[in-house]
Amino acid sequence: MDTQNHKRLIVYGCGTLGTLTAAHFGLAGGTVVAFTRTETRHAALRAAGHHAQTGSPATTLTPEDTLLIAVPGAAALREALETLAPLPAPHRAVLISSTAYYGQVFGTVDEATPPGQDERAQDTANVEHHFRAWAGENGVILRTGGLYQRGRGPLSALRQSGRAPLGPPDRTLPLIHYEDAALAAYHALVHGQPEAVYVSVVTPCPTRRDFYDAATTILELPAATYDAPLKLQPAVYDNSRLRRDLLPVPRHPRWQECLVP
Repeated sequence: MDTQNHKRLIVYGCGTLGTLTAAHFGLAGGTVVAFTRTETRHAALRAAGHHAQTGSPATTLTPEDTLLIAVPGAAALREALETLAPLPAPHRAVLISSTAYYGQVFGTVDEATPPGQDERAQDTANVEHHFRAWAGENGVILRTGGLYQRGRGPLSALRQSGRAPLGPPDRTLPLIHYEDAALAAYHALVHGQPEAVYVSVVTPCPTRRDFYDAATTILELPAATYDAPLKLQPAVYDNSRLRRDLLPVPRHPRWQECLVP
């Protein structure tokens, strides 16, 4: 890592993904200032050698900093960007966006695929638009798939709900382990000439049938039922740009890891 020009990382929304990314930055010799909504994580963050605060980094951020925005949800991201809008963009800003940007999509999906038309996709696209307007050429967007690790992710959601949701059996579920997402975010922060957008998904991705048939068996839940299959080719996520620049070798290449209770 070249920390000569960006020795401080500001993490806006230091949850699990932000904390893992901060660890990479700290190990490389950089200073981390973590902003969270509550003080729940502060003791652990300080024990790891980071500075921890609540609120917004609007009074702290400088043009020499690097910034990771990892606030969950489009509404919260919009609010976060509103607090940053009056400030000059930092040396590098990375936004953790979502593959929700694509909505219900078919065929090959890559960085050039347009946003979907449903409300969630449009909200995500709107957040990305405001981020680009603020960060300019210093901004990098990671459209991140469903995050998982042991005890968190789609298996945990299924355990809580007790039944698989309806949907087409062949719809693709884009997934990425928290550790791989954090490694991609770290490399986006320190890469010399990153692209403006990356599809942050580890392939191959499961279909809904792949996941829910296995998951309901593991959790001893009623067998999943499905709507009619898709009429078009299911989505195939192209993560070649991610693999080239940010995540050449995923630490968790098999989506089946998300089935570990």
